[in-house]
Amino acid sequence: MAQGIGIQSMGWDIRTGPYGENAGDRKKRREQRLRQLIAALQTGGLDAARMAFSAVVRHDEDMAHNVHIGKIGAALQSSNLAGAWRCAQDLKPLYPWAFQTPAKTPGHPSTVPTAGQQVKDFTDGLTGRMFDLIA
Repeated sequence: MAQGIGIQSMGWDIRTGPYGENAGDRKKRREQRLRQLIAALQTGGLDAARMAFSAVVRHDEDMAHNVHIGKIGAALQSSNLAGAWRCAQDLKPLYPWAFQTPAKTPGHPSTVPTAGQQVKDFTDGLTGRMFDLIA
């Protein structure tokens, strides 16, 4: 009688969870989303901040239950961008890298136009979305 067959194959390492091989990728995505949220709060775009906040809480369950992120969401819900920025300051000791501009990687051009560059717009014909392209 085989009482324990198959039980061991259902287990997973508690330190890494069921997706342990992707832990590095998840960390990179979290960093990217938090940086986008902080950048949107700094630049003063309410809609951009709301979208960045939505991406943070939708794709990262740990961040969705973070008290400080919740306060930012409450401030954005009431269209209080300045209040959301003040709440974001509570994240600085926990995630200082989110408040730093990431180092530029050689070979990757900046996506922000400089003073001499013009932004060219085009619309893709299928969806009518507008894209900004740097000259």
